[in-house]
Amino acid sequence: MRRILATALLCAGASSGHAEADHAAIARASLTEVIRPFYAALAEQTGALTGKIETLCGQPSAAALNETKTAFAATVSAWSKVEILGFGPVTQDHRYERLFFWPDPKGLGLRQVQEVLANKDQSVELPDELADKSVALQGLPALEYLLYGDGAEALAKERQIVGGEESPPEVEEIGAFRCGFALSVATNIDRMARNVVEGWREGAAYEKSFLGPVLDDPHYHAPKEVTLDLFKAFTSGIELVRDQKLAKPLGASSEQAKPKLAAFWRSGLSFANAAGNLEGVRALFAQGGFARVAAVESPGVESSILFDLDHAIEVLRGIDTPMAEVVGDESLRAKLEALRVSLKSARDTAGDLIARGAGLAFGFNAMDGD
Repeated sequence: MRRILATALLCAGASSGHAEADHAAIARASLTEVIRPFYAALAEQTGALTGKIETLCGQPSAAALNETKTAFAATVSAWSKVEILGFGPVTQDHRYERLFFWPDPKGLGLRQVQEVLANKDQSVELPDELADKSVALQGLPALEYLLYGDGAEALAKERQIVGGEESPPEVEEIGAFRCGFALSVATNIDRMARNVVEGWREGAAYEKSFLGPVLDDPHYHAPKEVTLDLFKAFTSGIELVRDQKLAKPLGASSEQAKPKLAAFWRSGLSFANAAGNLEGVRALFAQGGFARVAAVESPGVESSILFDLDHAIEVLRGIDTPMAEVVGDESLRAKLEALRVSLKSARDTAGDLIARGAGLAFGFNAMDGD
């Protein structure tokens, strides 16, 4: 249904007689300058994270746990840049949901992870078996809880001898099981990241469709449909930050705030995640070709859009306070509300210019997925 509607809208946009942008150039620039390098960076970080967890499980210590958390933060940073790309190989085999089961307002994922920990379901320690279980057990939110949630200190427990007696074996068993679960999750995340990289390689089926769509192709029927997916990633990426990453946890007031709705609140990476989302948006605009489209429509405006995006990224990167404290800080709330206004302006201005310049009729909200 979504593809049929998109095609109808594109046909409507094509009737205006406007000299359209070079859709093939936009697709190639987005693939070579944004999609491939960003997913390659993700796979590099997921591999490093898996290695750190292997070390942690083999030789548990506070230092090893800290190194693992550093690797987790680097992985979240890399994921954040591609999180806005809701198309391509990441959508196959439910990889996107398995990588990032969020938002989860009812806490379904948390309950499932806690249930596994309580029951010590050893099947989750096997990556192949975990891959067939609930998506809520497989991705970055689940791994965040294992590394930062209640009981995570068990991961750092070394075998201790006090008064000639070793620490109780159940303490070690709790940490070992939790670490085995974490390693299985990380292994699956790494496999999926590498599968996505492989899906975008030169000569792969999706890459061929992306760069050379034809009428009977299962993914794209015309070059403009590729541009539409990229356009939706750009606009919905800004909406994601404004409406989901910021507005939902902030609430209408400090009294109505719900900081635990924020992504990665346990690890303190909520604002870094939002900044990374906007860095992905900026890359699509500046390196993927949309800035040139906007410049043709209204010379100079592309610089204003980049300024707004850069400012928002700088503000978000500059907040090192946990979301739970930010929601009660009126000064920071005001700063973030102002940021949301500037992002809406950038989204509306850029969206209008790109839609006109690329001959797109964008008559529905990309976040709806309808």
